Amino acid sequence: RRLSLRPGRAALALASTPPANPLPPAHMGAVAQVRAFADLPDHQVVGLPALSPTMEMGTIAVWKKAPGDTIDPGDIICEVETDKATVDFEATDEAVMGKILVDTGVEVKIGAPICVFVEDAADVDAFASFE
Repeated sequence: RRLSLRPGRAALALASTPPANPLPPAHMGAVAQVRAFADLPDHQVVGLPALSPTMEMGTIAVWKKAPGDTIDPGDIICEVETDKATVDFEATDEAVMGKILVDTGVEVKIGAPICVFVEDAADVDAFASFE
């Protein structure tokens, strides 16, 4: 299935069931609620957002949050190098960083999964082998 965020925004192909909740605002990138595995707590797989109108790819310059860190609205999750500049990826909701899926210096397409958010810091260990 394909979920389109908004015209001109990236889509994230999901092999699992549709999200339980609607997607957040498009500036958050491709985010999906996932409960595909019975042994994993509720989580969000966060895709690389389009941070400029011409951006097709982005490189994670630096992660500002690590697994287990609390994320509040307005916090910078990471810095992303775009085709024109280095831009902050800012959180709009509360979460806990569950796992980082893309290492610093790796270039990825818009919408590609870059990290996982969980609701509680106690859930972080459950994502140690999540890919």
